[in-house]
Amino acid sequence: MTHLFALSTAAADIMNISLRSRLSAARLTYIDSLHGTSRQQSFTASLLLDEAIRLCCPSVPRPLGIAANENGKPYLTAAPDVHFSLSHSAAWAVCAVSDHPVGVDIQQCRSFKPNIADRFFHPDEVQYLSSLSPAERENAFYTTTECDASDAFKESYVKADGRGLRLLRQFCVDIACQPPAITVGAPGSLFVPDFPDSAYKLGVYVQEKNEKSPTLTVLPQLFTP
Repeated sequence: MTHLFALSTAAADIMNISLRSRLSAARLTYIDSLHGTSRQQSFTASLLLDEAIRLCCPSVPRPLGIAANENGKPYLTAAPDVHFSLSHSAAWAVCAVSDHPVGVDIQQCRSFKPNIADRFFHPDEVQYLSSLSPAERENAFYTTTECDASDAFKESYVKADGRGLRLLRQFCVDIACQPPAITVGAPGSLFVPDFPDSAYKLGVYVQEKNEKSPTLTVLPQLFTP
């Protein structure tokens, strides 16, 4: 089963001692090395992961120990079979927790950039987008893409796989069908959960066929230890 959570990136005071105590020293060191909005976003996303694991897997020891495999994909050192994925964009952070490899991606929609599709999408995806009118193309792009460097579905697929962005042109998402499906690449389940902020799009991929669609839980602003 896959669980999905979201939290406003402004919901957590980065100087709050009680909140900081929920994270490991290593994670805090990394967060404090960041600057500007990235620092706040990373802090909120880390707390969101902590809260998601607390709710879904209460037996996992906390503060969470996080390491990365040979491809850079993060995992929980105390519970490597509990899969998770984090993403943040501007005002929101999201987290997915699953018993299968999972990827989640959220992005604030911006102007459609055709060259992004040409550079990062599978040829079949580029051909489909090129067949649409400009208005249809932008809607299709925002319905199924990350609105920045790559397709949100594709980014979530890459996160679940863990082998990096070199995979982007090696698989194809049929965005013309509903729900979208992978036609080239490892089989799995793709989702576009409804998101409360219409300025953002969310994509989720789970490495399991016929996975039940995850329900999005928007957490309140205050965390309780």
